[in-house]
Amino acid sequence: MRNTRTAPLPYGWQRPGVSPHWIQADRLHAATQLAPSFGGWQRISFAMVVLLAFFIPWGDMVVLPYEIQASRVFTLAAAAAWLLHLKAGHPMRPLQFSHRMLALFVLWALANVVWTVEPERAARRALSYCQLFLDLWVVYQCSATVRHYRRLLGAYLLGCGVAFSGLVYNFLIGEFQGDGRYTAPGFDPNDLACTLILGIPAAYYLSSSGPRRSWISWLYIPCAVLASLLTASRGALVALAICVIAPPILTSKLSLRAILSFIIVTVISGGLLMFFWNEISFRRLSTIGEQLATRDLNGRVDIWERGFAAFLEHPVMGVGGGGFGSAVGSRNRELAAHNTALGVLVEHGLIGLMLFSGAMLSLIARNWRRQWLEEKIWTVTLAGWTVAATTLSWENREITWLLWGLCSGAIALQDAAKARLGGARHA
Repeated sequence: MRNTRTAPLPYGWQRPGVSPHWIQADRLHAATQLAPSFGGWQRISFAMVVLLAFFIPWGDMVVLPYEIQASRVFTLAAAAAWLLHLKAGHPMRPLQFSHRMLALFVLWALANVVWTVEPERAARRALSYCQLFLDLWVVYQCSATVRHYRRLLGAYLLGCGVAFSGLVYNFLIGEFQGDGRYTAPGFDPNDLACTLILGIPAAYYLSSSGPRRSWISWLYIPCAVLASLLTASRGALVALAICVIAPPILTSKLSLRAILSFIIVTVISGGLLMFFWNEISFRRLSTIGEQLATRDLNGRVDIWERGFAAFLEHPVMGVGGGGFGSAVGSRNRELAAHNTALGVLVEHGLIGLMLFSGAMLSLIARNWRRQWLEEKIWTVTLAGWTVAATTLSWENREITWLLWGLCSGAIALQDAAKARLGGARHA
């Protein structure tokens, strides 16, 4: 009888060229890496981080007094619980290159307070970056095994499901924005569309890597497709195409179950499209070519030109965090750059952009080989995020740092699995 629990399947990870059909996680490794050796406190700290991953995707829907998002407050509680867990003796995972770059970026944002003309806004933005780095750090520390990593991914998708339910609620009561655009309470339509779209690769991975309740992950895909169309977000269409089409194409071998599931998902998506045809603002979506030809993009081109001119005035140091609106001469101090790279460039200068983009490029480089299913999925997710970031100011969005934390956690698991595979081959 063939033994399927041998060393060539470390950590429950999938080998290159293997079908994305599920492979059970290595229970022994999961038990030894995050075992409840410190009693119930370990489980409580991990549960709080799982709740954080669940809250972040729909954090815009819940705002506390003084316009504070509930998920940002919960970050402090989750980080405190995990710090106490580390103090009890649990080893801390080493930081990766991308983490060091982001830590330096946060320190640079704190230094911006010294020379900016708006120190109060710069200080608030710097503190926001500190909180975002905590999000990334605790998620990375918690994804020490495949079992826990998948739970974090599942919590993230459930949070996206809550955001989708908010859109459904507004649709049912007939609440929409201009041009017939539906969104969830507290969400900008473009932010909501891209948030749900970026969950599609994770849903594909979870549905292909485990038999338990995989239909829930498959069902998420047509819901995300429908939501992106109901928001009528033109900028999200390219990201949608990448996140829907790329995962099955990049998978080297598809099991019969995966093929049938993908066909069913395609049929459901088509059925939803036909059912909601009259509710989707195709008129707005059809103006993409016109917007590109006129170089308008709903006023974004003008903002980009003014932003680039502001960058030339402060090319190295930047104007300080949160100072984009003032730098471009807008009466609206909350004006966004509608481009992540430009926003970082204007507010934090070339130094800030090098640190921020260096972290992103490091994550892309670590997944570029595209040999394992996990690497392929994160290559697609990062590509979708890059497309979304060209029209959105997502440098200080929690969803960005959550995804980067999950990605770096997957990289650490991949490195450990490959090292164990190499050790098994030379044994």
